[in-house]
Amino acid sequence: MEFKIDIKIFLVLFLFLIFKQLEMYILFMIFVIIHEFFHLLTGIILGYKIKSLKIEILGISLGFHENINKYNNIRKIIILMMGPISNIIIALIFDFLKLPKIVYVNLVIAIFNLLPVYPLDGGQILNRILGIIYGNIEAYKITNWVNTIIMSLITAIASIAILYFKNMSIVIIVLFLWCLVIKENKKIKEINKYFKYVHKLDKKGHYNI
Repeated sequence: MEFKIDIKIFLVLFLFLIFKQLEMYILFMIFVIIHEFFHLLTGIILGYKIKSLKIEILGISLGFHENINKYNNIRKIIILMMGPISNIIIALIFDFLKLPKIVYVNLVIAIFNLLPVYPLDGGQILNRILGIIYGNIEAYKITNWVNTIIMSLITAIASIAILYFKNMSIVIIVLFLWCLVIKENKKIKEINKYFKYVHKLDKKGHYNI
């Protein structure tokens, strides 16, 4: 199993400490870990093995060994949905217990992860649904296009929110999202090249997948 820690997490901790928002960051990290635990538990129940575990600025990222096909796409959608669902359930429990800060944190995590931006849960769910409908090549093309549009809208809204709330965490989240999107868009382009190459070989009869 591959294991990585993003060293930028220490810089982010320092920034939140300076702006006196460390408690909120710690709360976010605790419930993001719980969020990922539900992804992990669901994946194990559905028969997946862990491929990678990465500790990142805004939480933990899990990767599973899998073959991309219609059946696995459906199973992966179930795994992806369980993270946000767990946060919504936790928010409802703590709303009953009258702990608004924890409710707020879990709702933010759920909504944030359901954004249709790859590789967030929402972006991956969109990609898997498109894969079932249109096939993997078209799914990655559309995902790439959606990423850029959604992130442009988020950046515009966040710019207004930063001026209004003067909250450093918004800046960090938007920058982190752009880093993810740029990185994933590069990966998607490489995947598209691979699928096109395999498709050409298959049509010529030299290679079958």
